Amino acid sequence: MRNLNAKTVREAAQGKWLEILSAIVPGIGPSCKKVGKRSPCPVHGGVDGFRMLKKNGDGAFKGAGGCNTCGFKGDGFALLMWYRQSYNGRYVFADAVEEVGEYLNIKDRKDERKAAHDNQQEAAQIQRLREKQAQDQKENDVRIRYILKKIWSETLALSAVQAEPARLYLSSRKILNWDAPGYAATLRFHPKLRSYNEDGVCEGEFPAIVALIRDAAGVPVTLHRIFLTTKGEKAPVESVKKMCPIPSDRSVTGGSIQLGKPGEILHVAEGIETALAISMAMGVPVWPLVNTGLMETFVPPAGFKGIAIWEDKDVSGGGEKAAKALQARAWALGLKCARHTPPLTVPEGEKSVDWNDVLIQLGRFGFPQSKRHAA
Repeated sequence: MRNLNAKTVREAAQGKWLEILSAIVPGIGPSCKKVGKRSPCPVHGGVDGFRMLKKNGDGAFKGAGGCNTCGFKGDGFALLMWYRQSYNGRYVFADAVEEVGEYLNIKDRKDERKAAHDNQQEAAQIQRLREKQAQDQKENDVRIRYILKKIWSETLALSAVQAEPARLYLSSRKILNWDAPGYAATLRFHPKLRSYNEDGVCEGEFPAIVALIRDAAGVPVTLHRIFLTTKGEKAPVESVKKMCPIPSDRSVTGGSIQLGKPGEILHVAEGIETALAISMAMGVPVWPLVNTGLMETFVPPAGFKGIAIWEDKDVSGGGEKAAKALQARAWALGLKCARHTPPLTVPEGEKSVDWNDVLIQLGRFGFPQSKRHAA
């Protein structure tokens, strides 16, 4: 039947385009099985000229795809028209609607009405699901904020008598500047904090160093924890260093642990211990960026003339890759940028070395002498 209601068929096809196109367009199956990956074009062949697009501009998958030779088509109807016209000549939008409708068992007005009713029911169900998810997310955000505030309210300054495990741990790393001015607002100690593994199972309660992570605008986002024993050793848990959950309306992307007030040059490193070690040796504030992922996305706040990146040396090359990405961003922002790599070789069987290792093995003389006390 010609002239089916395009809106009804389009709504019925939503979420089914890969199935539909695989069934009615010969040669497109491989592309539908690996959306976003290149494969032979169903029209002109080749090895890897064609691909299905993962999402349209509005974030929904509508069957869009194409190649550099034939051009890209914005949805499943356009893709089907392009294919049929390539082989059969005249083939218009109404033909595509009819063919897709037939595949979906929409062949007459009765089927059309039923499909429209089903679409409405499905849309209402999806809307209810979205509303429930939004409400669940809102309630979860309230819970996360409560937990973060509770943990932070229970923390103590590293100078407190109860914070001896943190001082012992840092001293074992030859870090003695834990009481530097301004640190207490960002770096603190919790005497008894629960640790959970990846499966959500509680591993026990341990002393912990707790640091506040702020976003690029300086707004508090979440907390980072280093779990210890009462003797100042790393706690016997699955992961000693963990980040707390993040509320859905906040993001750590571009963020940092803002230790101290830098001068014109902002010094950054990955871990907390690494940053404190560099600060001890160089006499400047250093902001920890937590990990390579956050280093890659870090956004230096306005007001700095340059940035110094103290990267880790990893067997995997992750530290260098993250530092290069941040350096490129700094240059794009018009900032001067210097990168510093540890003058150590990664020991056999180890994954990396960092500037805390330099402080332990070489002392302050392992650091760039000409740069000391800069900024």
